[in-house]
Amino acid sequence: MKLRDTVIAIALAFPFLASAQSSAQLQSEIEILKAQVKELQELIRGKAAAPAVADAAPSVELEEFNRIKTKVEAADDVSNTNGMKGLRISGGIDPVYIWNQNKNSSGFSFGNTPAATSYDDSMFGVAYLDLQKEMEGGTKFHLTLMPTKSAGGTYTASNGSIIQEASASIPINGASTRLMVGQMPDVSGYEPWYPTYVGENNITSNLLYPTYATNFVTHNLLWDFTGAYFYTGVGLDMVRGPWETKLFVANVNASRGDKSPIALSLNTVGQSNQNAGLIYNAAYTQEEFWGVEFTGYLLPNMPTPTGGAGTVNSFEIDGNFTRGTFNGNLQFTYGTQQNGAYNFSNGNPQDSRWYGMSLLLSEKVDPRWTLATRLDYLNNQANGGGIFTLGNNSVVPTVAGDVINGFGQDPSDPTGQTGTNRAALAFSATYHLNQNASLRGEFRRDFASTAAFYDYNSGNMSTTNNIFALQALVNF
Repeated sequence: MKLRDTVIAIALAFPFLASAQSSAQLQSEIEILKAQVKELQELIRGKAAAPAVADAAPSVELEEFNRIKTKVEAADDVSNTNGMKGLRISGGIDPVYIWNQNKNSSGFSFGNTPAATSYDDSMFGVAYLDLQKEMEGGTKFHLTLMPTKSAGGTYTASNGSIIQEASASIPINGASTRLMVGQMPDVSGYEPWYPTYVGENNITSNLLYPTYATNFVTHNLLWDFTGAYFYTGVGLDMVRGPWETKLFVANVNASRGDKSPIALSLNTVGQSNQNAGLIYNAAYTQEEFWGVEFTGYLLPNMPTPTGGAGTVNSFEIDGNFTRGTFNGNLQFTYGTQQNGAYNFSNGNPQDSRWYGMSLLLSEKVDPRWTLATRLDYLNNQANGGGIFTLGNNSVVPTVAGDVINGFGQDPSDPTGQTGTNRAALAFSATYHLNQNASLRGEFRRDFASTAAFYDYNSGNMSTTNNIFALQALVNF
C-alpha cells in the first residue's frame, strides 16, 4: 500500500510541475521527482526480492511506476531541448516621482531619455528584462535589455542601444579562471546599477550574477560623476581563495572604438581612434561580515568637458560591513584627466583632478521598514574643475561649467583657477510591501562651494539645491 500511495503522490505532482512559475522552479521540481523515482526503484527491488504473495498488486504498481518514470525523463528531456535548464528570467520597473527645487520641475520619471548626465535623472525610472543562463561546461550568459536608459545607449552619445549588458563568462582553466567577452556595466563602487530586486526575495538564490538591493532613489556623487558607464571588450575573471580579480581591455563608454567617417574627415582636434583602455578590479569577500574591493581605470583619449580628449587615470576603493539588520558602505575615489579642466592656460586646457568619498548607513528597523542615510563629498577645485563624465552646459556665457549638476568655475575668481567642490546629504525610507514590491521616499540636499547651481525660478545662481523623490519598485 505504501508503494501505491507514493506512486499516486508522484502522479499528482505533475500538474504542479506544469504550473511552475519559472524555469528554475521547473528544474527544481524535476530534480525532486527524480529523487522520488530513485526511492521507488529501491522499494520495488525490495519487493521483488521478498517472497511472492497471493495479491497481484505489486505488478500493477510496477507498471504505474514505469509510466511515471517515463514521464519524468520526458519532462527532463523537454527542459533541456527547449533551453530551459539553467535559465533564469527576471525583470522589473521602478516609476519615480521627483521634485527639483532649482529646476522648478516636478513630475514622473519613467522610461524617459535623459538630455544629459544628471543626478536628478540618473539610472532610475527604468524598465528592464534580465536573462541569465548557465550552459553545459560552465559557460554563463547574461543579457539585460533596458530601453531609453541603458548604459550602452542613453548615457553616451551613441546609437541609443537598449543593451544594458550582453556578456559571456567562459571557463578556460576550470571555474576559477574565466574569459569574459561582450558589453558589461562598470564594476566600480558600492552601489548597484539599478534596483534588481527588493526586500527578502528568495529568487535571488537562483541568480548567476547576484547583486544587492538599493536604499535610495538617486545615486551618490561618485557613482554619477567619477565612474565609467560600461565596457565593450574582453577580460579575465580569476578567483583565487578569497580574492576575485578582473582585468579588462575594452572601449569605455563606447560600443565601437573609432569615430564616424564624417568626424574622421574633419580631423577633430584632440580625438583619436586608439582609445581601448585598461580596467582592473579586485574584491576580497571571505569574511562573514565585511568585504573590500578596488577598481582602477587607465583610459586614453576620453572626451573632456570642453570638447577635447585626454587620458583618464582613476582609482577607487570601497568596503562594506553588514551585521544583523545594520549595513554600512564606504568609498574613496581619486582621479585625473589630461586636458580635462574647464580652465585654459595660453589657449590650452589644463589637467583636471578630483577626489571624494561616500558613506552610506542603513538599518532594517523591522521586517517592513528600512531607513538609510548617505553623505557624499567630491573635491573638484583644481584648475576650474572638470571630470570626464561632465559636460559644459552653462547658461551663463562667461562661466564654464555644468549648472544643472553644480560643477564649474568660481565666478568670483577672475583667473578661472578655482573650481567647485560638491557635497550631498540624503535620507530615505523604504517600505517592503512583499517580497516583490516596495515603496521608497527620499529627500536630498546638495551643496556647492561656489554659486554653481542655476535657479530657474529666480534666474540667479545658488550654492544649494533640494530634491524630493517617491519610487515604486516591482521586480520578479
